[in-house]
Amino acid sequence: MDLKLRNGIEEKVYNFLSGIIMPAMSVLFLCTNTVLNKWMGERAETIQNLIAIIVVLAFAVIILSKPKERIPQWLRMNYLVVAYLVVRIISLWKSGFDYSVGRTVFFEIFYLVGICFFSNVDKNKKIFYVKFFVWFEFLMTFASLAVYYICTYVTTGISDMLIKLTYFEKSGNALAFSNPNTAGIFAGFGIVLAIVIYGKKIFSKKFTVLYGMYNAVAMILFGCRSADMGVLAVIFTIIFFMIFRKVDKRKFTVAVLLMATATLIPIYGLVHYGESSSALSYTPIEIKVDSLSTGRYIIWKECVITQKDHEIFGHGNLNLEQQARKEFISGIDQNYYWRYTRAADLGPHNGYIAMVSGTGWAGLTLFIAILFQRIMRTKNLRKDRRYLILIFTFIINCFESLFILNRFFTCFYMLLILNESSENDDKEQQLLTREVN
Repeated sequence: MDLKLRNGIEEKVYNFLSGIIMPAMSVLFLCTNTVLNKWMGERAETIQNLIAIIVVLAFAVIILSKPKERIPQWLRMNYLVVAYLVVRIISLWKSGFDYSVGRTVFFEIFYLVGICFFSNVDKNKKIFYVKFFVWFEFLMTFASLAVYYICTYVTTGISDMLIKLTYFEKSGNALAFSNPNTAGIFAGFGIVLAIVIYGKKIFSKKFTVLYGMYNAVAMILFGCRSADMGVLAVIFTIIFFMIFRKVDKRKFTVAVLLMATATLIPIYGLVHYGESSSALSYTPIEIKVDSLSTGRYIIWKECVITQKDHEIFGHGNLNLEQQARKEFISGIDQNYYWRYTRAADLGPHNGYIAMVSGTGWAGLTLFIAILFQRIMRTKNLRKDRRYLILIFTFIINCFESLFILNRFFTCFYMLLILNESSENDDKEQQLLTREVN
């Protein structure tokens, strides 16, 4: 009797967290890099932290309520996650148990454990993630462009108000977003989402086409290189499957992930080649690569150089990584090496390099292995177009740092896709309902 009551309570808790709390968290993820976060201040992050704590604690209570049965089963399905978290605990220890690293590691637990455990909901609840993003992105993008062009070319004398209330000073026409790249990624994601949901009953075909075209214009106006490359990769993928229809979409997605990761080879090779003449060299080929990457190469080079003493387990998080880069350039001629001085104020701008900087090569390897495993487990990728969102995410991370060391909506949606239709869903759900004989 007690067991049945406990299972009933657990199921209600599970439904509440997966059906209400997780969608609420997705809303906060979308707000994080917009003007709404500027207005809310630290309250938004505090709410995120509280939700993450609730989710992780609920997971622990459910698993530990039947430890002999549930722990071994969960470990069999998530041994790579366990190995990754062990690496991160070592990173935390090597950082001297830095508080900021501890917070980062905890949120990684939320990403890899919380989202993955509480993402199995019915189809109607899943639609919320799509509809909310569409309308939220539409309104934020429209507000950015409308306010910018009306106020800039029609109304005068309100620049000070825009600077105070929005990100006008550093984002320009993307003033409702924290920077133009964020706005471009929102628009690019909107284009890919329109392709994914076209023909489904979520929106009409006409609306979906218009929404995609609207975001194509917005992405061009925002001028985000990473979003451009992500959308081009998706278009190439669509053409590829029009020609080679029998190719397994899961294997293709894995191939894109591995190729994106393999872009580290020429980057690290070029950095080490440049270092052979001088640690802070700026050779002709480096100049060309820096130009093609719109100034990102110098940032990548700084990251690679400062990884040398933390290659296996990383610095711990991106805050300590950036501190290491600032310390590295503190003793150089600030005027002569101005490129490096300016780069030290920016994030890694590459998700794969950021993972090495924050978690080391051990962390990156295990994280890619986790993605590999979950892609191959996800059955619905073979029959619908959701895999295009994964490809978009993998490609933009060649230019932006948007994996689990950051709180960005693309990583949230990526993990949601990789777990909402997993072939192990039934097994994981059994953790809640199986009776002990």
